[in-house]
Formats: sequence, structure tokens, C-alpha cells
Amino acid sequence: MPVTIVVSLLLVVSIVADIWLQERQSEESMHEKAYVLSQQMQAVWDFMAVNQTRINTDADGSYNFKGLHCSIVGTSVGALFTDRTEYIIRYVSDTPRNERNRADEFEGQAIEAFRNNKSLRNYSSFGTMNQKEYYRYTVPLKMTASCAECHGNPYGEIDVTGFPKEGLQDSDLVGVASISIPTEAYRENIATRTLLRALLSAAVLAACLLAIYCVSMRFVVKPLGKFESAVRRLGAGELDTRIDAQSINAKGELENLSDYFNEMAGELDSLRRDLEEKVSERTEQLAEANNALGRQARELEAANNRLQADDRYKTHYFTMMSHELRTPLTAIRAHIDMLNDPALNATQRSNVIRAIQANTMSLSKLVNNILDSARLEAGAIKLEKDVVDAADIINQIEKMVEPLVAAREMQAHYSVEPDMPLFLGDEDKLLHILDNLCTNAVKYSEDHGAIWVNVYLNEGKNSVCFDVSDEGIGIPEEDQSVIFQKFMQTKNATTRPVSGSGLGLSLAKEYAELHGGDITVRSKVNEGSIFRVTIPFEEPDFDIEQ
Repeated sequence: MPVTIVVSLLLVVSIVADIWLQERQSEESMHEKAYVLSQQMQAVWDFMAVNQTRINTDADGSYNFKGLHCSIVGTSVGALFTDRTEYIIRYVSDTPRNERNRADEFEGQAIEAFRNNKSLRNYSSFGTMNQKEYYRYTVPLKMTASCAECHGNPYGEIDVTGFPKEGLQDSDLVGVASISIPTEAYRENIATRTLLRALLSAAVLAACLLAIYCVSMRFVVKPLGKFESAVRRLGAGELDTRIDAQSINAKGELENLSDYFNEMAGELDSLRRDLEEKVSERTEQLAEANNALGRQARELEAANNRLQADDRYKTHYFTMMSHELRTPLTAIRAHIDMLNDPALNATQRSNVIRAIQANTMSLSKLVNNILDSARLEAGAIKLEKDVVDAADIINQIEKMVEPLVAAREMQAHYSVEPDMPLFLGDEDKLLHILDNLCTNAVKYSEDHGAIWVNVYLNEGKNSVCFDVSDEGIGIPEEDQSVIFQKFMQTKNATTRPVSGSGLGLSLAKEYAELHGGDITVRSKVNEGSIFRVTIPFEEPDFDIEQ
């Protein structure tokens, strides 16, 4: 059906184009005929004009005007030609000496065009005369030396024909020769040829469509029906199904398709025979994975026991951080006192509680940073690699950062690359890194802003990347090389004070380096920052099928 529609449209376009071309050819033919006829009439006019002296001179040499001037001859010849053919030939002017020679509307337009453009050689158009369509063609009649006797100077003098002279100069427009050719015969010829071409094209189209139908039924439709039947049997479990391309007249691409189908059916049959063996193999792998998870659980328990020993590590950082410790404590006590105020409404009480939660979390993070910094200096922290699920890390970070985000009425967006694989790493250290980065992103952003946390594998699939982005105050380029040093803050932190010990980024960088990775930053002042944590991707040494 689509092929029929397309071919039919092309046929219609071809017929329309042919009609247009025939009309152009007909117009060119009428134009050429009109041109030749105008030259013939002009030749008669010029002959009479040149021979006026000979015509009006008697044998004795005396002048005797015979009245056979060029205008009379041209008009008479035109009238005779008009009587004997369907053509209409006239010599006209907008100021004629005889009203029969007055220009009609089209001829008037031609006279105006010749006067405005003296280089114009002809003027033509289609028009209606006597309720018939004609191709109308005009050429200018210009003043020459032979015309001066009747139309030249002196102006107003009576010429030999009894009319006053017009005082025209050489090359002035006297009038136009108008030739009108009927178009009816041309139109009928176009219609006849178009009808014959349409009938011939329709017959060719029908023959082509019939041939296409027969060929497609034998070599396409019927073979595809066999393919459909074979696919249904294969889908029903008959894996020994095969297709004989020769028996179904499959040629070319369909023959190749039958080969591919047979190969696929053979592979499926082989897969079915190997299924029990693969299930047994996967069961063994799952048992190994369960053993590995048991070992990981024991390792996590040991790591938890080691974390409980962190309380003994107290260093001089407590003295240096006393101000940072008192700040959230003072805020917490102040907000607790506010809770005792009976005048608080529900919204205000909710805001106070969120402020207490945010300051409590800030205090907790500050203490943890101080402890971890001291333990790192003492060499008491080691990497505890385990199987890590990026989705679990993001879920925990979302819970940890939510109070800070809510207190600032911000939005946090989290994403993990689809099909992100499990990898080996220290989940606690990674959480610590992301927690510090997210906390900084919230602290250095405007209220009602947003932060983004994304986890993905790099293009080479050899590194795990954690991106933390914000729309905050940004970091000057000259400070980006020192922000990872202990107790260092950017110049922006002095113009917009925020609490902080200067330990968060230092600890994050050391934890990333423990993994064999690094942290980089891209930032512009007042446009935000992007911190990227990159650690080597290590695949677990077991395979688990869901």
C-alpha cells in the first residue's frame, strides 16, 4: 500500500510537471510565431515606407500622392490576414488618427511599457478578446526618417493624408503592432497529450504493481510466513526447529536470515543442555560468596572494636578547637532555652528543633574530625577494605546530611550510575569523605540553594568517582592549592564567616590517598564548586548472580 501511494504521487507529480512543461513549450511556440509574424509585418511596413517616393511619383516625374501610405497598407494587410485566419493583427496608438486604431487596455499597457523602457523589444501576455483566450504580443513602431513626411515637424501642419503632423522626433514611439494568437488549439493539444500520457503511465503503474505483488508474494511474504511459523515453534520450546532456505525460496537477505536463525536455534539448544551444569556452578559460587560475606561480617566486627578504642586518642587539638566546640554547644543551650518559651508556635518550635539538630551534628562532626586527625598522625588508622555498594553509601549520606539541608531550606540531589558494580573500599572512610564534602557544600551555599552528589565509573572503568557540587560562594584560584592543608580556610570564609576547624578537607584528602586515590576541585568565585573524589576500582574476588 505505501509503495502504491508513493508511486501514484510520483505519477501525479510527473503529469503536473508535464502539463507545466507543455504549457511553457506552447507559450514559447506562440511567442516565436508572433515574433516571426511581427517581423514579416514590419518588413511590409518598412517596404512601403522606403518606396513612398517611387509610389507617389508619376512616369513624367511629377509627385502625385496615391494614398497608399504605410499605415494604410499595414492596416489593410493586417485586416486581410485576420479575415483569413483566427489571428488578430492591428496597428494601434493611444492617439490614433482613426478610432478603429485606438489601443485597448492591454495595448495601452504595452505602449506605456515601451515608453518607460526604450530598450524593450516586445511586450506579451495572455488575455481575453471576444470571450476567447488569446496570446497577445506587441512590438513598438518607432519614428524613422521615412515617417517624418506624415508625423514629423512642423507640428500641426497638414500632411499629404489630410491630418495634422504630430511633431515626432527620430526614435519616438508612434504606436504598436499588436498580434493576438488564439490559444484554444494549443490548450486542446495539451489536454489530449496529457490524457494519453496519464493513461499510458497508469497502465505502466498497474503492470509494475502487479509484478511487485507477484514477486513479493513468492520471494518475501511466503518466506516470511515460514519464518513466523518457525519462530513460534522455537518460542514454544521446539529448539530443534530449523529453516530450509531453498524449500521456502529464500534469497539474498532472507537466506542469510535463515542461516542466522538456524545458528541461534543451535545456540539455544546448546544452552539448554548446559543449563544444569551452569546452575551447579553458580550454586558453588553463591556458597563461596556467603563465606566471603561471613568473613566480611567478622572483619566489620573487628573494625568496630577498633573504632571503640578511638576514645583513648586525645591530643592537643582539643585546646585548639575549644572555640569551635563551644560555638555549637552555646547554640544548642540557647535553642533549648527557647523551647521552654510557651509563646513559641508550632513553626517556630520546629525551626528551633532543626537548629538544635544541625548544631548537634556539627558538634559531632567536629569532634570526629579532631579525633581522626590525631589518630592519623599517630598512625592508628588503617584502611579496612570491604565490599562496598555505592547505593548504600548514598542512602547513608542522605540521612546524615538531611538535618543540615532542612535547616537551610535547601535541596539535595543524589544519583548513582545505573548498573554501578560493587567494589572494594573502606565504607567508613568513604562516608567520612562524602560527609565532610557535603557539609562544606551546605555551609558555603546560600539558603534555599541546592547540592548534588553523583557516583559513577570513569570512562576507562578503572576508577570510582564521587562528585559533590554546589552553587555556593566558590573558591578563589589562588586558594585551591592550600584548602586541603590542616586548619586552612579560603579567603571567602573571612568575608562570609562560617564555623569550621579546617580539618574536614585535610582528613578527606588523607582518606582518599589511603585508598590510592585523590581529591580535586574545580571552582569559580560566586559560581560554586565541584569536588571530585577518585579511588581505584577494585572488583571483589567473587561473582554473585541475582
